[in-house]
Amino acid sequence: MDKIKLIFVSLRPRHWVKNIFIFAAPFFSLQLFHRENFFGLLAGFITWCMMTSAMYLFNDIIDKKYDTLHTLKKGRPIASGAIKPSVAFLWCAGLTAVSLYLGAGIKRDFAFYLALYLFINLAYSLYLKEVFILDVMAIAAGFVLRVVSGAVLVNVGVSEWIIMCTLLVSLFLGFGKRQEEITTLAQDAADHRPVLKSYDQGFLERIPYVLVSSTIVCYMLYTVSGEAIRKFGSKNLIYTTPFVIYGLFRYVYIAYEKEKGADPTQVIFSDRPTLVNILLWIIVTGLIIYMGTPHNPIGRVSP
Repeated sequence: MDKIKLIFVSLRPRHWVKNIFIFAAPFFSLQLFHRENFFGLLAGFITWCMMTSAMYLFNDIIDKKYDTLHTLKKGRPIASGAIKPSVAFLWCAGLTAVSLYLGAGIKRDFAFYLALYLFINLAYSLYLKEVFILDVMAIAAGFVLRVVSGAVLVNVGVSEWIIMCTLLVSLFLGFGKRQEEITTLAQDAADHRPVLKSYDQGFLERIPYVLVSSTIVCYMLYTVSGEAIRKFGSKNLIYTTPFVIYGLFRYVYIAYEKEKGADPTQVIFSDRPTLVNILLWIIVTGLIIYMGTPHNPIGRVSP
């Protein structure tokens, strides 16, 4: 039983919250609350959780010797030796196979994006994580694939606005993670993750502000775009911008000014203002786009 608990810890269930990105396209395409989409989206979310957990296991196996040098990661079951890499690999292979099988059963196109995520993450764990900038771009690609796969589940197209916002936010979070590692490990950072020797403090302090600004502008342009106004039958989406601005600025404050870590899941679950802000954004945005639509949104529209 203890081994099962350790395996479950290695699956990182707290990080499953990242898979809510598959609901972005259904949400903004006005398809999220249609009963015929419920089970498909739920199955898709579970499938993504299985795939991402499998990749966490694989990455922990590959990073075992590096994680032992990290003040926090050295306590992970695989890094500490509590779970043998061979056992973890069997779980990884099993979860990957089941995820792809279920994904194909849900929809072949959906399985394609799962497989593409698998390929990118294998490339990341084996090579890309040691390539400056491409390491973060590989992580960001995973979030974009979640969004696109969610659109596939409800048979809608994906707006370029949603893709751009997702890409910018995920790049921001990825570089924030690198900043956290350099701050936490100091002179030992390159020993833990070799690519960190290419990241200097000045670069990591400047790039997040560029990405934050770009994300805010991109989101604001989307809210006032003719596409959004026609689809939602309202010009009020612009009033959700303060939630986005506050959330991004709050994250920068926690991760960079307070130096309390840049792990997004940790911030979401430990910082109450951030969690409340996210919930308020979801509620207010939902009310605006669903109640502002002039008629029942049965048709398939792009998010």
